[in-house]
Amino acid sequence: MSAEMKDHRARETAAQSGARPDPRPDPQRDPTRDPRAIVGRRISQEALKKLEELNLRFLKGVPNGWCVVMKDCDLSGLDLRSINLSHGHFIACNFENADLEDARFVGANLFSASFDGANLTRTNFSQADLRGACFQNAELSEAHLEGADLRRGVVIRAGGVASRRENSTFRNAVMRGTNLSDCKLLDVDFEGAELSGVSLHGADLRGARFAGAELIKVEFTGANLSDADFRRAIMCEQTANCGELMRANKARRPPGPERMKRILDRHLVWIQTSQRQGERADFSHMDLSRHDFSHVILASALLRGAILADTNFQHAILAAADLRDAILLRADLTGADLRGADLRGASLRHATRDGVRTGAMVGLSLATRT
Repeated sequence: MSAEMKDHRARETAAQSGARPDPRPDPQRDPTRDPRAIVGRRISQEALKKLEELNLRFLKGVPNGWCVVMKDCDLSGLDLRSINLSHGHFIACNFENADLEDARFVGANLFSASFDGANLTRTNFSQADLRGACFQNAELSEAHLEGADLRRGVVIRAGGVASRRENSTFRNAVMRGTNLSDCKLLDVDFEGAELSGVSLHGADLRGARFAGAELIKVEFTGANLSDADFRRAIMCEQTANCGELMRANKARRPPGPERMKRILDRHLVWIQTSQRQGERADFSHMDLSRHDFSHVILASALLRGAILADTNFQHAILAAADLRDAILLRADLTGADLRGADLRGASLRHATRDGVRTGAMVGLSLATRT
């Protein structure tokens, strides 16, 4: 007797006895071997409604139900609000720009699925398999991902070709009040994400990257932060001073007011004496968020990898400054001189750049690099 026949008979027996079938996937069985599996199709809104009905019948143990199985299907842009597809299989499926507000995918198999640009407000992914999933530019406010698995995952397609992405990513995602407690988040990319009031209680964040991410009142109690990279993360004081983050790899602390004045004075002498006296200002990998550098001369200063969120550079002289990989989120660069500055890899998201001077410096071939 085939595995499919055995599975069908088990469901019938459970339904007749009034027992509810176990929706958990059998680890020994490939769900895509189900003869009803949908592979490589564009799913219509009408078909989606019918599939939900079948899945709900399966979840309730009602005869003629079916645990939905899809692979490489296109559900982009669809309306999935309040839909219940819990314990279904959606391997490498495309949910980009779809509306999944209040949807339920509890315990679902979403291996290598893509949710780029999707609305996932209050979506429930508890205990879901999200290995290799992509949430770039997605809205995840109040979403539930408790116990979800977001480790590496790669799909091997026909001809032995692997999917291009392996690590799960939340790049530039908005996460307000999102629950990521007890998640497996090894090597996950949070670059540029907004995390506010997020719970990462007990999460495994080994090797996770937070470059350019903004962390406001984030809960890390019991989280494993070994090798997690917060050097370019923007943090509120409460988050930065929590016990777990005290041992994490973070940006350098800024100097106090008196020491800052000495650094800037010595840098000005270094400029005025053509580098013969004084000392070049080095703010590399330092957190200078919300600092006031308006009208300050920082020509040729070292600001590589610095965190400059909400920093005031109005009319500052940053000519030939090294700003590679700097985080300039919401920085005010109004009227600043950036001629010859090196901005390669820098994040200028939401920065104010009215009247900024760029290009080559007079008498020099060095131009602004981005």
